[in-house]
Order: sequence, then structure tokens, then C-alpha cells
Amino acid sequence: MNHSARILKTLLVWLLPIVTVLPVARANPAFSGLWTISAAETTTRDPEARSTATDPWRNLDIQIEVAGDQVSITRSFRGGSRVARESMTVDTSIPSQVVTVEGWWDNRHIGAYLGDGKKQTVAAKWLDGGRTLQLNIEMILETSQAETPVRVLREMRLSDDGETLVVIQLRSSRNTPVVRFFKKA
Repeated sequence: MNHSARILKTLLVWLLPIVTVLPVARANPAFSGLWTISAAETTTRDPEARSTATDPWRNLDIQIEVAGDQVSITRSFRGGSRVARESMTVDTSIPSQVVTVEGWWDNRHIGAYLGDGKKQTVAAKWLDGGRTLQLNIEMILETSQAETPVRVLREMRLSDDGETLVVIQLRSSRNTPVVRFFKKA
């Protein structure tokens, strides 16, 4: 056996067990589809199922499409005649990526807008056997006072029955989490 073959064999002996043990996280197939919430659902009496208010929006939809490591997410905000969208495609196989989105519409009424050329740095990964998509988002928000760096940890958790998507957001600019319950459309 020549020297190169011995090196290759040694590498295979040491690396193969490691590679076969590493989990390859993939999305649960029920993730793909249209998820919806309305302002009426934020006033339910059951505190365990109550969503954070969607003000100033009346409806919020999330369209998710998963194709291998690529996840396309479109959030559509609607209120009266106003419609705003935020679309991004992220790759869960790489540590992070810079994406350009249409805007940051979560709290339009507070006068904070997405700066830095509407770019966000996003790290996306699957957790919990493909039932949770975690997005770590860094962005610059522009306000009347100044530009402010903001971090958002967004987890999209699929229920056991695949009919409810719970979206939890922790923002560096907000003391309390934003929790919303979406139903499959």
C-alpha cells in the first residue's frame, strides 16, 4: 500500500464514525405552506394561546417553502388597504448569510425602519429534529434619533400535529418576547 493510500485509509477510519454520528437536521415536511393569524386571535381568553398584538396590522401571513437546505420565508402584513411584505431565502447549511429584504414591518407605527440598504445578517438552523427553525437576525434600524443595531432571535416551532406554528421573537430592543400562534391555511 502506498503512502497516499495509507493516509486516506487512516482518515476514513477516524472520520467515518464522526460523520455518521453527526445529525443532519432537515425540516419537517409540514413546515411548508401558508400560515395565518388575524388580529381577532390576539384577544382570545386563553392566555396559553393568545398571540402578541399585531398592531397596526390586522392580518399576518407567513408562507414557507423548504427545498433541501434552502428555506424561503415571506411574511405578509395587511391592515386596511396597506400591504407590506418581507421575503428572504436562507441556507441552513452555512453559518450565516446577508439577505436583502423589502423592509422591517413588525412595528411600523413606532417610526423605525430598516437601514443599511435593507440588509440583514441571518444565521438559520433546524432544531428539535426539524420541528423548529431558528433564525438569528442582525440588522440596523433607523429612527428619528439615530441608527440602532438590533438583534432578533426568531424561533418558528411546529406543533406535534403540524397544524400550528408558534413564532417566538426575542429582540434586543424589547424586554418582552413576541409570541404568535399561526394556523395552517
